[in-house]
Amino acid sequence: MKLNYITHISIIIKDAEKSIYFYSMVLKLPLTKTVNKPNQILRYFKINNEQELELNEYLYEVGTYKGKLNDKGKYRHIAFNVDNIEEWQDYLEKEGYPFHIPVAIDTYLKIKSGLFLDPNGVEIELVEKLN
Repeated sequence: MKLNYITHISIIIKDAEKSIYFYSMVLKLPLTKTVNKPNQILRYFKINNEQELELNEYLYEVGTYKGKLNDKGKYRHIAFNVDNIEEWQDYLEKEGYPFHIPVAIDTYLKIKSGLFLDPNGVEIELVEKLN
């Protein structure tokens, strides 16, 4: 018995229009499916053949989490592998998504990485593996 892979990551969104634009146009993930349920709308974006990102829009009032990014007991971020992180950083900053943790080399992990926030305040890390 084993876990094979993550099927999806779900984000409860604050603003559907900004979130859909960000994930489809800025990060260039294809929107593959929308599921209209009585109390929510689920939108799925394809990451690869096995994995999706799910944007969850509740159709009723829900609270806003106000914790800090490094609070204990909270998941920290989503990380995507990229080929040219500096190109991504320049592109995202021009789109209005500055990196709050600039791209830097981590010699322990043998990667370059940097972090920024999506329109919902979800932290996203981009990772480029070093040879």
